[in-house]
Amino acid sequence: MEIQDILGYMLNTSARFIKRKMDRELETYNLTTSQWAVIKLLDSKKELTQAELADQLSGDRATAGTVIFNLIEKGYVEKKLKPGDRRSYVVSLTQKSRAIVKDIELKAEKISELALKDIDEHDTEIFFRALKKIIENLS
Repeated sequence: MEIQDILGYMLNTSARFIKRKMDRELETYNLTTSQWAVIKLLDSKKELTQAELADQLSGDRATAGTVIFNLIEKGYVEKKLKPGDRRSYVVSLTQKSRAIVKDIELKAEKISELALKDIDEHDTEIFFRALKKIIENLS
């Protein structure tokens, strides 16, 4: 089997292409894809602790802490004491980030549409064929 036919390779390659395109779109906002993931999650959850953010994004707490710190520095999120627990902090969006969420969502949707171009939704062919097409569309 060729490397190009291995599921992990195809998943990694397609994800890298999608991330690269998304990173270019996020440059306008001085954001990374990791920072966008936090903003998007907070948009739906309203406020979360650092540990909750890390868990829901399948990441570690130290990395989540760095992402949160950078977002605070950029004015996209704020951190405040959790009501009823003076040892914990919750993170929430600022008006600056609320103002850009819809715009970035549209950009992400366009990238997804590009990645899925020419793939019939009702097509029941093998998953590998669809992943190869995503890589082809984005390369």
